[in-house]
This record gives sequence, C-alpha cells and structure tokens, in this order.
Amino acid sequence: MQTTNQTANTSLPAKFFETLEQEVTLAREMITIIAEEKKALVAMDMPALIHLSKKKSTHAVRIQSLDELAQNIAREITANPAAKSIKLASLTPLLSPAQAATLQQYRKELAKLQEMIMTGNQINKHFAEDVKKYLNDAISLITSAAAERPIYNLKGVNKQASVRQPTFISREV
Repeated sequence: MQTTNQTANTSLPAKFFETLEQEVTLAREMITIIAEEKKALVAMDMPALIHLSKKKSTHAVRIQSLDELAQNIAREITANPAAKSIKLASLTPLLSPAQAATLQQYRKELAKLQEMIMTGNQINKHFAEDVKKYLNDAISLITSAAAERPIYNLKGVNKQASVRQPTFISREV
C-alpha cells in the first residue's frame, strides 16, 4: 500500500504543476485583457469593451476551473477529500525539495498576478464609475438649464402634459 501511495504522489505533482502553469498563463493573459480594457475605456470604445468583457469572463471561468482542478489534485495528494480548500503551502512537506521550490515559485507568481488583476480591475471599475458620474452630472446640467426655460414650464397654464407642449427635454437632445 505504501508503494502505491508513493507512486501516486510522484505522478500527481507533474499534472499539478502543469495545471499551475496553465493558470499562470491565463492570469498573464487576463492582465493583458485588463490593459486593453483600460485603453478601450479611455477611448470609450463600446464594441471593444463588450468584446473584452466577454473575453475577460471566459478567462475568469477558465482560471476558476483550473483552480478547482488544482484543488482536486491537492486533495488527492494530501489524501484529504473532505477539505474545502487546500493551501499550496500545505503541500510543501509532501514534495521533494526541488518540487517544493518550484511550488514556491508558482505561489509567488500566482499571488503577484492575482494582485495585478485585482488592482487593474479596481482601476478600471473606478474609472468607469467616474466617467458615469461625470456624464450624469453633465446631463443634469443640460437638463436643468433647459427645464428652467419658460417653454417647458409655462406659468398660469395647466401643468398636465399635453400633446402641444413638451413636458421634458426633447428626445433628440
């Protein structure tokens, strides 16, 4: 039984490291997508933003599935199928020193990439929120100036909407 378990431990880390490498690659691609998204936000290129949003969503799902696969492999390695999530650091004692060093590199790389992804997403989110706020402010300024005109608020006239008098700014504006 010991030799079977030992054989399983030596073959599983290779698959595990392949999964981590794919996750690192996808995370790097996600950072590129976020940079493209930032450029599209600045240019207010809606078709590009829609395309990048779908692409980002697809990458996020793929990263999540790779993470789940890595978790399943980690559960097999640790022989703890009941664990909800297993930290990469807990695998270090089960690996050879060379594999532990490789795992440590992947941990650092993934942590750095995840931080970059979160930061980039936050920057893009705040930028989009600021633009939305500025546009809403501009629209409010325009609509309040137009609403103050006498044609939109005739005094002494029934204030119910009528066919001949506009009740708010024309839809063409």
